[in-house]
Amino acid sequence: MYAALNMTRLYTIAFIASGCTLVIELVAGRLLAPYIGVSLYTWTSVIGVILAGISIGNFLGGRLADRYPGPSVLGLTLVAASLTSFITLGLVSVLPQFTLWMPLVPRILVLTTVIFFLPGCILGMITPLVVKQALTDLGHAGGLVGRVYAISTAGSLVGVYLTGFVLIAHFGTRLIVVMVAAVLLILGALLGNLLHGRGIRRWPVASG
Repeated sequence: MYAALNMTRLYTIAFIASGCTLVIELVAGRLLAPYIGVSLYTWTSVIGVILAGISIGNFLGGRLADRYPGPSVLGLTLVAASLTSFITLGLVSVLPQFTLWMPLVPRILVLTTVIFFLPGCILGMITPLVVKQALTDLGHAGGLVGRVYAISTAGSLVGVYLTGFVLIAHFGTRLIVVMVAAVLLILGALLGNLLHGRGIRRWPVASG
């Protein structure tokens, strides 16, 4: 019973966190539009920066999971993702004025990287942390990893369609970012073991 609830918790985290990643990616271009316009360059940079963040985040998340396998590390990572997502709003308001001297394409690359790389990176760390906590049997590691990434991808799809068809039509882009930050914070508090444990090593984790 406990194992089933724990797996549901981990799958939920992977699903929602991946959805939030795609929400941030889609609203990034709209947040930057008043300063650098909406163009192929803008969207290419946004997609590239988020993908780079996810890739490096996957690597760092795997290292973090091996070094600190405790349950609350996942919750702390979700809180960090919440804070960095929220901070993008301040950066978008301040940074563009300091890049006015730059040519357009380098300016786009600098702004998207400085503002959105870190949230993408931290969100990318979540899936490896989920896999580490879910892994209890090396004999079924392939199936588990496949399920986690399938659920993460499903969350990304929901994030894309929810943002494109619902959220942007009914909420401002800044409010959407605030909502994402709030969801990640609540997710970390309720499902990330921040309210149930006091140390990153309190609960035993399988050696696999």
